[in-house]
Amino acid sequence: MKKLAQIFQEESGKFSSKRVWGGVVLTICGIAFILDGLHFYTINEHLFDSFLLAGTTMVGLGALTKFAKK
Repeated sequence: MKKLAQIFQEESGKFSSKRVWGGVVLTICGIAFILDGLHFYTINEHLFDSFLLAGTTMVGLGALTKFAKK
């Protein structure tokens, strides 16, 4: 759980809005994927791909810069 909190924090200890929004977008994508898989709701594939790409980019670039050695 500590590593997860570190991903969303900046060097100063404050939470990064870019990373938090990326986590929110990825959570929404995960819920939409489950609802589509259970046939409760049909999602637009192109819209889903766009949201998934945006969410992973927001979280991934922030985490890469935090944990990559300089």
